[in-house]
Formats: sequence, C-alpha cells, structure tokens
Amino acid sequence: MNAPVAIAPGKTQTNIVDFAVSTSDTIAQLTLRMGAANEAQMDIPLTGKADLSAYAPKTTPLNGQMLYFGLNWTLKSATTSLSIPGQQAARGMHYVILTLSVDNTLSQVAITGSPYDYARLQFGNTTVSPEESTLPVSFNTGVSGATGTLSFLIPQKSRAFTLILLPQGQKSTDQAATDFQLT
Repeated sequence: MNAPVAIAPGKTQTNIVDFAVSTSDTIAQLTLRMGAANEAQMDIPLTGKADLSAYAPKTTPLNGQMLYFGLNWTLKSATTSLSIPGQQAARGMHYVILTLSVDNTLSQVAITGSPYDYARLQFGNTTVSPEESTLPVSFNTGVSGATGTLSFLIPQKSRAFTLILLPQGQKSTDQAATDFQLT
C-alpha cells in the first residue's frame, strides 16, 4: 500500500489494499483485521453489512466539579477510543480522553504548569499519568471555559475512575479529585 501516513482530522481518504486469497474463498467469508498483534485490534467482516459501532469512540457526559489551584475545574466528558492521534492502544487497552473546562476567577494569572506533573487517573489499585494533554499550562485572569483534554491509557474493562489533581511543591496541600463512571 502506498499512502500518506496521516490523515488530517475530519478528512477522508481512499486507498486500495490487495491481499492474496484462495479463489475458493468468498469475500463474505473473510474478515479484515486491523491492528498489530500487540495492539487493540478491529475485526471487520467483509460482508458489506459490518457493524463497526463497537469500535467507534463512545462519550459519557459528566459534570465533575473541582477547586484546584484557586481555579474552578469541570470534568465535562469522558470519551473512550482505541487510538489517539498517532498512537493505537495496546491489546486489551483503550484510551479515555477527559474533556475539562477551567474558569479563573482570581485577580491574577494562574500558572498550573504541566498536567503531566499533576494530573492522574486512578482505577482500582492503579494510578496512571496522562499519555497526551491539550490543557493549557496557565489560565489568564477572568478566563471562563478554557478547555483542554487529558488522555489516559486504561484497560478496556475498567469502568470506575477518580481523576486526581495532585499538590504541587513540597508545602502544597492543594489537591482535588472527582469520581466518575463510564457508561
């Protein structure tokens, strides 16, 4: 296959992939498996009526409220997906992409720093750091509804979570958390 490696978000692309199969096989008997052996795989029956909804991202609306670093944080939604840009989930895993909104009612700019340092996702006895983030590292005075995402790699069977915003610095006690469940 000769095709570009990446497709821009919201764009489509058509390519042809050729496979050698026995002439005794009918197309309706074949299944296209997408993903390497160590990745989350998608099995697509070539019947012309494949239901791919099991592989589509699923979003759970949320309304988790937190006060952290003097800012008002809202956990708006959690979306599960087999991939994030440039990365397929490992076998048995998927990504949960959390969308957050932040309001700064302080009279100064709030510099929270990198979410890789303070954001964690806990499920069962496991706590993980984000794989990817679009959250700003600072929030201007008076900003309302600044949004960003945190992407975590989690087991596909996990359903109950706690988003934790850790204290920063040795003397800080500023920590926040909100529980949520995937539907």
